[in-house]
Amino acid sequence: MIKQIDWQGTPAYTLENDNLIVSICPSVGNNVYSIWDKSLEREMLRVPASPAEMAAEPVQYGTPILMPPNRIRDGRFTFEGRSYQFEINNAQGNHIHGVIKSQPWTVLATGEKDGALYITSVFRLADDAHVQHQFPHELELEVTYELRGSTLRHLLKATNRGPMSAPFGYGLHTWFLLDGEPENWTLQLPTSGIWELDETNVPLGHIAPLSGRYAKLPEGDVLEGHDMDTVFQIGDYPCLAVLSGPKADIRYSGSDLFKQWVIYTKGEARDFICLEPYTWVTNAPNIDQPAEVTGFRAIEPGGSLELEVKLEVTYK
Repeated sequence: MIKQIDWQGTPAYTLENDNLIVSICPSVGNNVYSIWDKSLEREMLRVPASPAEMAAEPVQYGTPILMPPNRIRDGRFTFEGRSYQFEINNAQGNHIHGVIKSQPWTVLATGEKDGALYITSVFRLADDAHVQHQFPHELELEVTYELRGSTLRHLLKATNRGPMSAPFGYGLHTWFLLDGEPENWTLQLPTSGIWELDETNVPLGHIAPLSGRYAKLPEGDVLEGHDMDTVFQIGDYPCLAVLSGPKADIRYSGSDLFKQWVIYTKGEARDFICLEPYTWVTNAPNIDQPAEVTGFRAIEPGGSLELEVKLEVTYK
């Protein structure tokens, strides 16, 4: 069942089947702001109290879309002889979390196909003056959310409608609830190393091997006592995080272009954990490392790329 709802005066949509109720707000960043698990009778995400609260702090709730993800040092980089200046929006003098996290998207279609519910929305960068001032490219982003059983897929098609190559980094900042019981949750995260960060959480360009408690994450570690705002290099592993709770496992995965994870617990893990798959690492355009390491890429004029992020719930 698909419904358009009135969320405190703001249009939103729900996709509902026997397993999940997924709530999406296209007009505030196309954010999946709630996933209610009907079997467990629990909310899976950190939900805002209102659309106004989400619009005021768009990265603090649900599943914000980041383009580009995380920080750019001083908000600046150059590409193909062109200089880019993003707004400085954090206390350390950097840009953080991109230009589309709260922008309004346009719904193109909703429906049901082969047993799956879906909603497709589009954001055209060329139509937004605030975005163009920072990132003057004519990218068209089309996102489809597809719900089938207890699996939610996020499908992106990014197309360059403009005359210049467009640097492209993409990520999600997904807030999963731990119910105040980090001792009952484990995280399995296969990765090859950790990016060393400076005091502003910008990578220095070096990747260190996993060590200490991080060394346990590839096989799984209890989250109690973890305090993470950590950037992981996936390397040759698949992009997969498994968050295991008392009654269910959440498998969160990305397609092959996702080569980095950021894991954020907002202090010592208690109420939340953010699982953040990125195609490029924080500050990628300014890091002196090969593109296959940083994930830096561009979309050529007339070109496109497609990505998938999948959330699967399996019950114990």
